[in-house]
This record gives sequence, structure tokens and C-alpha cells, in this order.
Amino acid sequence: MLFPAHFISRVFHSTKSVEVGPQGISVQRSGDTVLLSWAEQSRPPLLVTDWLGARIECYQQDTVLKLRLRGRSHPQLQHHLERFWINTHKARLLSSVRTIEQLLQHRYLSVRHWAAIRLVIAELAKRWSGWKSQAQMSKVLVQAQCTVSELHSWQEEDLAQFREAFVQAQLSRYEAFFDTVCGHPMTQSQRRACVVQDERQLLLAGAGTGKTSVMVAKAAYLLYSEQAQAEQVLMLAYGKEAADEMQQRLKDSKVAVECATFHSLGLGIIAQVEGHKPKLSALCLNEGARERFIADTLASLCQDPQYQRDLIDLLKNEFSAPQKTQKPDLDSRAAKKLIKQFSEALSFYKQALFLGKAQTLSYEFALWTACFRPVLADYQLYLQKEQCIDFDDMVTRAIDYVRSGQFCSPWHYVLVDEFQDISPLRAMLIKALLAQNDKNALFAVGDDWQAIYRFSGGDLSMTTHFADHFGQATIQQLDMTFRYPQQLLDIASEFVCQNPNQLVKRVNASNVATCPALVARPDGNDALSTTIEAFLSLTAEPCNVLILARNHKFLPSSEVIASLAQRCPRARVTALTFHGAKGKEADFSILLGLHDGSVPAKAHNAAITEALLPEPEPYPDAEERRLFYVALTRARLQTCLLVPEDPSPFIEEVLALIKD
Repeated sequence: MLFPAHFISRVFHSTKSVEVGPQGISVQRSGDTVLLSWAEQSRPPLLVTDWLGARIECYQQDTVLKLRLRGRSHPQLQHHLERFWINTHKARLLSSVRTIEQLLQHRYLSVRHWAAIRLVIAELAKRWSGWKSQAQMSKVLVQAQCTVSELHSWQEEDLAQFREAFVQAQLSRYEAFFDTVCGHPMTQSQRRACVVQDERQLLLAGAGTGKTSVMVAKAAYLLYSEQAQAEQVLMLAYGKEAADEMQQRLKDSKVAVECATFHSLGLGIIAQVEGHKPKLSALCLNEGARERFIADTLASLCQDPQYQRDLIDLLKNEFSAPQKTQKPDLDSRAAKKLIKQFSEALSFYKQALFLGKAQTLSYEFALWTACFRPVLADYQLYLQKEQCIDFDDMVTRAIDYVRSGQFCSPWHYVLVDEFQDISPLRAMLIKALLAQNDKNALFAVGDDWQAIYRFSGGDLSMTTHFADHFGQATIQQLDMTFRYPQQLLDIASEFVCQNPNQLVKRVNASNVATCPALVARPDGNDALSTTIEAFLSLTAEPCNVLILARNHKFLPSSEVIASLAQRCPRARVTALTFHGAKGKEADFSILLGLHDGSVPAKAHNAAITEALLPEPEPYPDAEERRLFYVALTRARLQTCLLVPEDPSPFIEEVLALIKD
């Protein structure tokens, strides 16, 4: 279809004619011909008639090119313009809509998926929305155009409704699977945690809510629904005991997924890159050997007069060495404290160096740093000479290998347990693994109410500000505890949430109380045995009893426990510290040593130790409060507080809640 150009176009643009054909619109000018292909036109050209006559408006990105034609009447031209444009662009429209529909039907609409879909839809909407075709389009094409318009108009509430519909469909489809995968029917909140599949997902799982079951079921669901192969799923546990338990649970559920600790993960990455597993230094396994190494290093360093003067000043200023000290006595009480502090600081300082946070320490703790850095340097030389590594090297070297691409992660799904206790260094390893592929997903399970390991580097903000660290995320909660009755749940929850910075969780108890869930008795010489006898009066069956204290010094000796076993043979008694009780449960528990000054324990960290640890919380005794919550929530039937004459303020709070 050839059209002579309007005289204005001839005069001002040297345009002779305009031809519309299957390849595009050809504009013939004096000396050359320009083809405006249909592919480069972002929407169908529009035929417009005004007082000067007819013109074709061609849309190229953000530019509108106007081609004036001679005459006013051009029957069927608009039809042909649209038909040629549609024939060029319809394949991409249909293909894109088909891909999007398949994704929406078979996958949870995650943040990343929706972001990708939205980009495609936005581009398609520019081409296919805002105009009404005069050409006859097929029903399939019309439907695809409607789909684009609908998706382009979606708001947050539309996304929420669509996601909920998908979740309900999956829950129905896999109902039998979730009834049996863990050996018992899962709760609705547990099932939803498995079905929802965002790239960044945090599951808040309170004490006794079945988080291990959810992690096992999540891995099983990914495999069963064919979203992943077993080798694409990695599960991480906090320590070896927890990893072994998780691995056994996976085996029991016939889920062939690997569960590792962060250290074994790092060691495996290093071994794959270097071709062999490096040797672990004896110094990081033996505290005594490490302290002897530091003492020998200090003795050697003191041959330098300046270093000796610095060390003496540090001992006087920070470790109460006598002011008249002229020569360091490495067997003195002050020196032993310093050596112990240096021993503990080796790991934290190495982490600070790797995280880029050590520079400020050199300014704030100049004398300490001047004495410590040479010790660290000798320690690193020792590791190099012995061709071995320590626990921090396992993680930092693994991070370097992942970041550099020397290790290519096979895992698309990373499931992490006890996330509330994760350290910044371990979080960095996770981020490095995730960064290798934007399709990689993180499923973190934790409970900020049970974060009790800041002293070993745990950073609670990784959980309470999860999205700030890992990006936009879906946060869910498990809403049913199977361990203890509602009375104890209500008291313990209200107690821990006195700290306004704790995340609020709504949890119900499945256990029906057959006796008061929390009681208090006066502490005394025979308090343990009389309390256990009272427990035994509540059940005719053999039972487990946990005796818990903040510190080892308040726990009964092995002889006392043996005596209790003889006096109360139906009771299996175990004594643990509050920290040691994490993850444990029993029929009954006894909390003792609840003296003012002992619970909460008063922090005695040196300033440098505090500086090396994650940022402390502003709320007083925040971690001690969570630790007491952990101790409170171990018993299925009854917890007994042995109240001394000088009770802890925590006891007074809890007793007030019992009365209420």
C-alpha cells in the first residue's frame, strides 16, 4: 500500500511517499528510504485525520513519529496497520502469557517471580493496552490481551488473594502427604510454612511448636512436589548434635537431603576446591593448649622492651596487676586473666577482621590491640606452619571460595535451623551461597524468644530485622505448641514480652492441663526430693525430670542425683544449666539457684569483649530474660520454681503472673 506524502512532508522533510507492507512502514525520502519495522514499534500505528488531512503516528519507545499523507480518506488503512503490527508481536504476547500462566499454576507466586512477571507485564501492557483494535483478533489473542490488562492492574490485595488461593489448592492436593510425612498429621500453620515458597522466608517457631518436623517436611515437600532434587537442598543446623538429630529425622521420613553444620559445610567447600580436607588445629580443640601457646608467645614477645612495657601497662590498667610491677609474671592471676581473654578473643577478632570491623578497635582499644595483634600474628603463623586451620578459617575460607566462584553451589534451597543464634560470619556464608543464583531460596527457622548465644557471637538482629539483612521476605509463625499447657504458655509469653523489642507471637497450647503447670515451693535442704515426690504423685508412669540452674555451681552433684534416683526410682533425673536445657524437654522440671544476683546473671564482660560481640540490646537483661524463658518452657506437665530467701526479680515477676 503506497501513499504519496503530504506537501508539508515534501517541503520540510523531503518525504516523497509512505508505503505500508509486511516488513514495516517504508518512508521514501530524497536520496534514501527508511524502514520503520513493525518489531521496533511499541504499539500499533494510529491513523489520525485533522484539518490538514491524514497522518500516521508511529510509536517507537518514547518517540512519536508523524507521517503525513496526501488526502483525507484512506479506507482500511488502520485495519492494515494493526494487522501487520499484531502479526509481528502476537507470538511474543502468546508465548509470554503462556509462560506466566504456567508459572502461576504450578509455583507459589514468590517475590522474585512476581517481580519478573511484573517487568514482562509492564512491557506487554505498553504494547497491548490503551487501544482498541479495528482488526479482527482471534479469541486466544483477545484472552491474552485481557490477561495482560488484568495482571497489570493487580494491587497488593490481588496478590494476597492469588497466593492464598494457590496455598489452599496445594494444601488440598498434598493433604495425604502432610498427614503422614512426619508420622503424624501436621497443623495448618506447619503445612502453610511448607507450601509457601518465597526466596526469603522466615518461620518463627516457638518452644515446642514442632520446628524440626516443619524443616523435614519442607525438604520432603520440595522433593515430592518436584520443585527440587535432593542434591539441590541443603539443611544447616547449629551444632553437631542438632545436625545428627535432623539427619536421623530426615532418614526416618525417607528424605535423602544433606544436613550439615556450618563448620562441616565450610570444610566440605574447602575440600572440594583444594582437593583434600585441611587438618583442624589442636589449639582450637583444646583450651588449655591454646592458653599455653599464648603464654609462650607472650614470653617470647616480651623480649622486645617496648612490647613488655605495653603488656605491663595493660596488666595494670585492665587486669588489676600491682602498680609496682616491673616485669610481667605470666603465672600471676592478672596474667592468667589476660591469657584467657586473649584466647577467647582469637576467634572474635579474626571474625571482626574478616567483617571489616577491626579498624575501629585499633582506635578505641589501642593498648589492648597493640598487645593482642602480635599474638594473633604468631597464632596465624603457627596455623600456616602446621598446615592446619581453625573453626573460623572453615567459614571464612569457604566464603572466599564461594564469592570467587571457585566453588559453585549446587543448592537452590538452603534451610537453616536455630536462626536466632546465627552469627554475622555464618550469615555472610549463607548470603554468598544465595548470591550465586537469584533463584536460590532461604528458609530460616528460629525463635527470637530463645536467642541466648550472643556471648558466642549470635546476632539476634538477623532474625528481628530479617528483611534488612536478607531482602524482602515472607514471615510466618507456628501457632501451636505441643509441649506445655496454656497456663505456662501464657505466663512465659507475657514474661519474655516484657521486653518490647521481642517479636509478638500468638501461640496456643494443644496440651490439656491435668495439674497446675507452674508452681513455686520454698527452697531448702530436702526441696529436691519432696518436689520430685510431688511430681510422682501426679502420674503413675515413669517420668523424666530436669533439674535446671543458671550456673553449674547450683546444680546437684552426681551423688545427690544418685540419691534422688534411689529415693524416687520412677523418676529419671537429669541436671542441666539453663543453656544446656535448650532444645530439651521432660515431663517435669525444677528450677533452682534462683537468687538475686544469680538470675539474671550480671554481665562481667570486659569492654573489648563487648566491642567484639554483636551490638547489645537496649533493654536491661534482655538475653537473661530469654534464657529464663527457655528454662521455664521445658516441662510438659509441671514446672516447679524453688524460691530462695533472696529471690531473683524474675521470680517475683513470674509469681505475680501466677497470681494473676
